[in-house]
Amino acid sequence: MNRSRQTLLIVAAVLTTAAVFLAVSGGLRTTVGGLRISARSPLPVAVLALVAVAGWIGFAQRARALGSDLDDLFAVVSRRAFLLITVVAIMAALMAAAFATRSVAGADASGYVSEAAMLGRGTLVYVDDLADLRRGFDAYLTSPLGWRPSSETEQVPTYPPGLPLLMAIPHAVAGVDGASAVVVVSAALAVMSTGLIAVRLGGGLAGILASVLLAFTPVFLHQAIQPMSDVPVTAAWTLCFLLLQRGGRSDTLAGIACAAAVLIRPNLAPLAMVPLWMAERRVAFAGPVAVAGLGLAALQQVSYGSPFRSGYGATDELFALSNIVPNAGRYAGWMLATAPLTFVGLLGAFRLRRDARARGMLVFAALVIVAYLVYAVFDDWTYLRFLLPASAMFAAFSAAEMVAWLDRVPAAFRFVAAFLAILGMAATGVATARTRDAFKLADQLARVDQVAAFVRSETPAEAVVVAGEQSGSMRYATGRSIVRWEAATPESFGASLSALDRASRPVVIVLDAFEESLFRARLSAVPAAAL
Repeated sequence: MNRSRQTLLIVAAVLTTAAVFLAVSGGLRTTVGGLRISARSPLPVAVLALVAVAGWIGFAQRARALGSDLDDLFAVVSRRAFLLITVVAIMAALMAAAFATRSVAGADASGYVSEAAMLGRGTLVYVDDLADLRRGFDAYLTSPLGWRPSSETEQVPTYPPGLPLLMAIPHAVAGVDGASAVVVVSAALAVMSTGLIAVRLGGGLAGILASVLLAFTPVFLHQAIQPMSDVPVTAAWTLCFLLLQRGGRSDTLAGIACAAAVLIRPNLAPLAMVPLWMAERRVAFAGPVAVAGLGLAALQQVSYGSPFRSGYGATDELFALSNIVPNAGRYAGWMLATAPLTFVGLLGAFRLRRDARARGMLVFAALVIVAYLVYAVFDDWTYLRFLLPASAMFAAFSAAEMVAWLDRVPAAFRFVAAFLAILGMAATGVATARTRDAFKLADQLARVDQVAAFVRSETPAEAVVVAGEQSGSMRYATGRSIVRWEAATPESFGASLSALDRASRPVVIVLDAFEESLFRARLSAVPAAAL
């Protein structure tokens, strides 16, 4: 293909992609180094794309090369798969960074980040200066969400240590921004690893399709902008399976990636048997996983009283066969509504049934799904995040199946069909995420940081915050001690307020809007609560 015509086609494709993204996302607004960058209207970009297409058509018609140009470009795309997968991974990271909440709002974010801060200080416990308040009452009265009492005067994190360990140094350097950067990098790594797995299963185009399918899955977009564990654990598992495909000395590195996954999400630790079975050098793979498992067991023994008990509670408290039916309906419905192409992966898995690597990945994905079918039942679509490690595997299977379909398209139209498929997947994912307010999350959570800033500036250091949903974020962001209203009774709450008053410690009540009526109903018998 003539270089000028190839350049026009590539420019047209890039501009078309940009125009579609601006249309479905509502535009981009961010700040880089104090410089505000804003792009809202897709019309100017779409006009430029049309000009580039018209220019290419004009030149190609003169050379009678319309079909051959498209065929040649399709071949270039397949040859440059690694580069294009890298571009998609960078796009995933840029989107995560642009829309990152950089907030510790809620139990999960505050739990992980506050644990990272604790590890950065070289400690394993939080000393509770309000321990006297809970004697004779609920032990959780002074423990914020994300923490639990471990002795009469100490608290330990509820969450596993894997992600906080990864966040500890970045957090020490840059606070919440540093902790959030771990998730941004994990998003790129998960997309890159998934794409390269698919390359080995179905070729270069399959890799590109798989990376796009994962990167623009709505729940992936939603979780990549928050300091939570779902995207990092997906990155660890996909990197593990990618390294296993290389075999040989890479099995040790695969074991390290698997060890990281176990530490981030211990409830999936038994699934390490699948990559162990796939490894060529099983002892080399098992070494890092065994070290991680023993370290985790020791930590759980110290923190929770049993090597088999997590911060969430005992296994029989978390899993039940009665959860299978309600969870199956919820997960299937949410997946169909937000990422229907995932189901194409079932066809892809069948097509790849003779590939031992694909069979191992399918077993792993199925076990991830089973693990969460028996887990607690939730009613929000974002809990699809639990299935992200399985979704990555199915993205690779779906991509392999889609490549088989594209192979049936006439050569002259194959590039157009592939481009439209990629653009359609990305645009649909962004549009769905937008309708579910993923890109408004940072603005919605800004209220928590604003309240925390107010509490820090307007109350003395010895003040105490009464909170529920934001109890973890308030303690992390303000440094104030916490009383949990959901763990209080009128008796314990009244006694706590009296004790704090005698100690001359001011009390501030911080509630989310949905908590106000619940707070009043629970504690209205206490005069101070009947505001």
